[in-house]
Amino acid sequence: MKKNISLILMGVGGVGRQLLQHIVSCRSLHAKQGIHLRVVGVSDSKSLVVASDAFTMELGDTFLMEVCRVKSDGASLSTISGCGESKVFTNSESTKKIIDVAAFLGKSTGLALVDCSASSETIPVLTQAVDLDCCIVMANKKPLTSTMEDYDKLISYPRRIRHESTVGAGLPVIASLNRILSSGDPVHRIIGSLSGTLGYVMSEVEDGKPLSQVVQSAKNLGYTEPGFA
Repeated sequence: MKKNISLILMGVGGVGRQLLQHIVSCRSLHAKQGIHLRVVGVSDSKSLVVASDAFTMELGDTFLMEVCRVKSDGASLSTISGCGESKVFTNSESTKKIIDVAAFLGKSTGLALVDCSASSETIPVLTQAVDLDCCIVMANKKPLTSTMEDYDKLISYPRRIRHESTVGAGLPVIASLNRILSSGDPVHRIIGSLSGTLGYVMSEVEDGKPLSQVVQSAKNLGYTEPGFA
């Protein structure tokens, strides 16, 4: 039986676009695994595009690729034409709509709220969504470096939040450390290159490529954060 997983993506920068493209390109793989990722909403810093009926509908793959194209050109989601079976919300309306969808799906079919932004403005949404039984997935580091109150709120539901990709180049560093500590073994020192971007850059430079070319290549591939290079 196929399992449908609904998700809303916040942040359509380099990382967010790569995620959307990966979802679309891996549809056949997901089908073999018996799952289907339903992207019901996508938001940037100014607007949100959401399926007209998040319970039964989703944003189609063609539309998701148009989202990637528009954001690659530096435009806002609100400029997308031909939204079809979807609606556009702007500014404060976006936050309210995300919470509405989270409240509707979180306690029924379930919802994954994926934060690929580089902003602390997503914190209020994340802290509310986790109370609505939503699963939180973060590539954004800032919510975990805010106040202790926000941090404690987010990690108080360990089975609902996934934030491995906020450290260690996406490697399961946090889970591994927790298992080591839970077993009673102390950790005295951690040594390593824990940045995927820098790891890629240094490897390419070692192969003789110019640093300027490698940094630009990393940015084009979506490996870097906003403002990098």
